Amino acid sequence: MTNSFLALFCALPVTLSVVPASAAAADAPPAFMLAGGRTALVVTDPQNDFLDPKGVAYGLFADNLKELNAIGNMERLFKSAKLVGMPVLVSPHGYFPTDHAWENPGALQKQLLSLNIFGRKDAVYASDLNGSGADFLARYKPYILDGKTVVTSPHKVYGPHSNDLVLQLRSRGVDTVVLAGLAANLCTDSHLRELVENGFKVVVVKDAVGAPGADAYKAAVVNYGFIANAVWTTDEAVKAMGRY
Repeated sequence: MTNSFLALFCALPVTLSVVPASAAAADAPPAFMLAGGRTALVVTDPQNDFLDPKGVAYGLFADNLKELNAIGNMERLFKSAKLVGMPVLVSPHGYFPTDHAWENPGALQKQLLSLNIFGRKDAVYASDLNGSGADFLARYKPYILDGKTVVTSPHKVYGPHSNDLVLQLRSRGVDTVVLAGLAANLCTDSHLRELVENGFKVVVVKDAVGAPGADAYKAAVVNYGFIANAVWTTDEAVKAMGRY
């Protein structure tokens, strides 16, 4: 099952050589400033099933996470945002028992549901969340569970259309987002697209994401270059956040 899950993630080959040089324009350190008081950090799916060695899908991401130092880089973003008082929002994945009754989920959704990735038993009291695959990675909890970070309702597919992320951002006067998280080529990519479609300026931090393999990561970064307002490294993002 895990092998078929990986195959679905990486089904389409990526031919980087056909991408015009202009597509990488956003990849250079841009003359792009984070709007003071109007910028938020958004992290998608910083959860055990992707990030903890015991997680169901961790093996698919392990090499890419290690190569990028993504787990450490995401923590640097959390820490930097907290130091300067930047709003932090987390958009997690989650599936409840009733979600298994979907009539016709997509191919990858079928795999997620059958493997019980981000599976929850309790949609009301969250009594099953602590320590589960849907829980947050332990090293991030001091930043996420500080009473200030906004944890949105779970998104169900890839983007934030099915949760309250856009509402939470708009309600705080946010118009610029620093985006990181997992999976780079799916949920992070879909959040980027949805936020841009809703009029937000988005910076993606390309080494604070994780993908199920090199091809999936390359595909994500190519798309970031086309869609995002800027694509930064963690070093560049932390420096910019320091001027927030």
